Amino acid sequence: MKSAGSNKVVPLLRALAVLSAVAVIACWLSLGAHMGWSQTRVPAYKTDPITETTFTDYENRFLPGLDFLGAGLLGAAAIFALTLLIPRSRGEKLQ
Repeated sequence: MKSAGSNKVVPLLRALAVLSAVAVIACWLSLGAHMGWSQTRVPAYKTDPITETTFTDYENRFLPGLDFLGAGLLGAAAIFALTLLIPRSRGEKLQ
């Protein structure tokens, strides 16, 4: 007797894991791909028009770092690992 739905759930969860990993990488690359920790304030160097001295001002924007990438890929790996714990039906063989 086959288990109800395990044949359909496993490929869907694996596809979800792959799609979420691709989405996390795409977001990380498109938003800045910072090679450190994520930042919510980014330095912007500006010049004073009167004295012509350069100073640092901060812009409020999100710059995802390696922690964002790692957490997203860890979540995708957890979804994929969940599919390995779902038992196979009796008629299904390893390939």
